[in-house]
Amino acid sequence: MVHKLIGFYGDRPEYIPKTTDQLAIEIGSHQMVCMVQNTANSEIDAIEIFQLEQNNADWSDIFFEIKQNSRLIGPSYSNVVVFHNSEEALILPLEKMSATAAENYLSLIYGSDERSDTKFDSIQTSLPTVTIYRIRKSLTEILNRNFLLYKTQHSYTRILNDLLNRDIDSHVFLKLIVYHKHFIIALVVEGKLQLIQSYPFNVPDDILYYAISITQQSGAPSLQAHIEISGMIDFHQGLLEQLKKSFGIISFDILPDEDNIHAKPSNYASYFFTPFYKLMV
Repeated sequence: MVHKLIGFYGDRPEYIPKTTDQLAIEIGSHQMVCMVQNTANSEIDAIEIFQLEQNNADWSDIFFEIKQNSRLIGPSYSNVVVFHNSEEALILPLEKMSATAAENYLSLIYGSDERSDTKFDSIQTSLPTVTIYRIRKSLTEILNRNFLLYKTQHSYTRILNDLLNRDIDSHVFLKLIVYHKHFIIALVVEGKLQLIQSYPFNVPDDILYYAISITQQSGAPSLQAHIEISGMIDFHQGLLEQLKKSFGIISFDILPDEDNIHAKPSNYASYFFTPFYKLMV
């Protein structure tokens, strides 16, 4: 059910927690990431990535198995933040936000769901905006049992706080973040967000298809667009060459200052870990 893809603890065989540590967890449908940051110096000291291979599994079973294989979740942390990388999320102007409106919008797009609670986060941009999203009640119960105190946020909120506070020169800018079995695309046209959404994929060609299709729907040829890539993308099967032929500019999102990242396995490209580290920096 759970496969531990990566467990990296700096130059130590296992991680020894400190009182200044913050634990960050990102939870998706097919992936869970655990990271530890020393808040005294902002250094990211450890990371674990788990792949969830069974659909519709019970969260109590998933969390139990992860705890059995994790060296990071076991210790007691006073500072915990949980990021929900879930598909059932939307972006709303703050002026249209209310508890009823949020639930109505989510139900309209994804259908009603009495097994989930609706949450929202504020996005820090010049135009007051919020991320509205759902969290399964069973998952909330698991988190409540395992952590005395924690904060929650959607991954979209972190992504947009980074993206929309940049100076983007390109007329059409496409941000592509790849995870296990799904990816997130954010489309910015003339400095304004047009789309952020998660899509499932089975083979790398699925990513190329969605990227080209979404760009063309913006009214601009993909050859005039800038695509920025990060995450767990597999460039075997010629995907990178296909992207180069399809987009005008290709870049990789790499943290400008990696001196404070100890959890940096050398046998992976730097952009592989960018989406996770950006949750904490």
